[in-house]
Amino acid sequence: EIQTYLISEPHQRKGLNPFVSWDVNITAEFTHLKTGRKEHGIAFWYTDVKRDYTNGHWKQLKTDLPFRIRFAPPLGGDWNVKVFQETNSKNRRLVDELTISVKEIENPGHVNVHSSKRYLERDGEIILPTGVNLPFPYVDNNLLYSQDRDEKLKLRSWVEYRKLVQQYLVQGGKYFRFFVHPSTTDIEFEEVGYYQGRQHLAWEIDQIVKMCEENNALINFNLMYHTMMMKMGDYYQFKYDYTDNWHDKTVWPYKDINHISGYSKLLSSKTPSDMILKEEGFKYLKEKTRYMMARWGYSTALSNVELVSEPWHIDQNGFTHVTPYDSISTEGDRARKAAYKYHSGIASYIKDSLSIKNKLIGAVGRFPAGNNRIHSHLTSSTPDQIDSTWYDQNIDFISISYYSSSPEKTIVSKNSSNNECGSNENSMACVIERLHETYNKPLLFGESDHGDGTPICSDLQGHRIDVKRYLYTGAAGHYIWAAFNYPDTTNEQIQDERESWSEIINAQEYYNSSEMKKIFATQFIQGRQKLPFKGSRQALVEQQYLIYSSRTEAAGYIYNRSFNVHTASGNEVSKESTCYLYSEDYQTPVAITWKPQKLKVTGLRSFKKYTIRYYGFTRGEFLVQDEIRTSLFGKLKLKHPTLTPTKKGNPLIWYSIREY
Repeated sequence: EIQTYLISEPHQRKGLNPFVSWDVNITAEFTHLKTGRKEHGIAFWYTDVKRDYTNGHWKQLKTDLPFRIRFAPPLGGDWNVKVFQETNSKNRRLVDELTISVKEIENPGHVNVHSSKRYLERDGEIILPTGVNLPFPYVDNNLLYSQDRDEKLKLRSWVEYRKLVQQYLVQGGKYFRFFVHPSTTDIEFEEVGYYQGRQHLAWEIDQIVKMCEENNALINFNLMYHTMMMKMGDYYQFKYDYTDNWHDKTVWPYKDINHISGYSKLLSSKTPSDMILKEEGFKYLKEKTRYMMARWGYSTALSNVELVSEPWHIDQNGFTHVTPYDSISTEGDRARKAAYKYHSGIASYIKDSLSIKNKLIGAVGRFPAGNNRIHSHLTSSTPDQIDSTWYDQNIDFISISYYSSSPEKTIVSKNSSNNECGSNENSMACVIERLHETYNKPLLFGESDHGDGTPICSDLQGHRIDVKRYLYTGAAGHYIWAAFNYPDTTNEQIQDERESWSEIINAQEYYNSSEMKKIFATQFIQGRQKLPFKGSRQALVEQQYLIYSSRTEAAGYIYNRSFNVHTASGNEVSKESTCYLYSEDYQTPVAITWKPQKLKVTGLRSFKKYTIRYYGFTRGEFLVQDEIRTSLFGKLKLKHPTLTPTKKGNPLIWYSIREY
């Protein structure tokens, strides 16, 4: 019956579909014999695959055991396993029972939320994910912009991608973000419920997960790229959007000759939210999620799953720039309702229906800059239908997609003392604090950068500035976006963004050092300050710091804002450049000293002597040490090294403070 299904005519298949649970449902119950602990397993249809280097494709092999159940035992010892089968949603029966013996080894377990609800932890130890986006095979025939509707993905795309991940891990990278995208990684697109034609892509993901298990690396695993929810994909990615809507030919000269998504065909729909709001579509979205969680959700190499990359694009036409989600209209209510239903419905399905409790689930939103807009990425307080996704009890953390080229983006306004959030303060730290007070969940920057084109005109310096200061805001993690492109034979990329890896990994090691994790793990004091320098109209220097709960230790950074995307390359920047900043104060590099106006760390112990050590911008190398006594009010004045606004200088420095 399964073979009948696999060889039947597309969209009109007969027999039993091995990919959907209402046709074939095989599950397992694992019971630890010593403790009685129970775990749940789900079988998925598996086809073995081999790379065919001669022809540049993949071969599907004969597979003796086509149903697989993957399980990561949390305990050593003997486990009883009962395997059950249902066909056509009835006649559940026991088909096998056995005992397996598990050897106790030192492999790390699943990632959880830290007891503070601000950070993540693994095996009881706090972790600070700091890394890059390696989204999917992105160069050399990834089909993203192909004008041949039937062109096949070539093997070299995945050869290059696996090599990219290997390079990152070899250099010491431990954290990266990955997307399920129809061009190269998705298990379903052209035909709903049929995954056989994409088994080679699932097999390739298997190898990435295995590689990360072997290297103790963690993947932020995103289950859906947002173009699937768009009427017309942004950034010309309409080959894999929902349907065949078209636009002004003067904008893009080609006709949309690409296949529509299977959901558009199934529902006879041109509106992406239909696949969520219509039950026929949503039940298949759940099954697709079930398959992915069964195949990869077992793995401790998946630190978490995000449900979709940028949900506010739902029902959007990427060329008209009309975003229904942000409009107060019937279309806006529909888009927000669909976004909420997708997140709450899929999260509940994973945790409640599938009983997968050991995987953190995240929902992506935009950063609500300022002191309001606290409900996800909502723009008004009075629509009929809001999106309250972040309140959902099954959403474990908030993931932020944030782009800004402003050098002052971490502290825009500051009108109170260092350690307080004033009523009108606009700073990352205070926004994150308000989000935490509202939702009581960790916040990660799932993707962050300075914006389109800025990595090139700033010579990747924006990465270095951001990655070395973001986690001082109270964020639980940070993944840089533009760090995966490199020159190849099929694209126009002129810059190798992998050059930024060494310093991103340097920041990863710094934040995850025992000294820093000790501070993050406590209920610390967070402080921030910005100051002008020698009469500048803008605040040219900023600092942020974290103080250990005993107030005997602290750590922070100081940043010279005159080193920014506009000035970092050392070249003249035209007004047409994406790196151009209109403020004259930010156009001219200035070396900043601790005189005449000293930065102060507030909140340490009174009349105590502290040792301050300063560390360099590039490698975190030791620079200089100082010893200073605090005031009656626990203030310590920083006599920092000169902040030189050059690539090879120290425009940003880290510092540590310890009671003498």
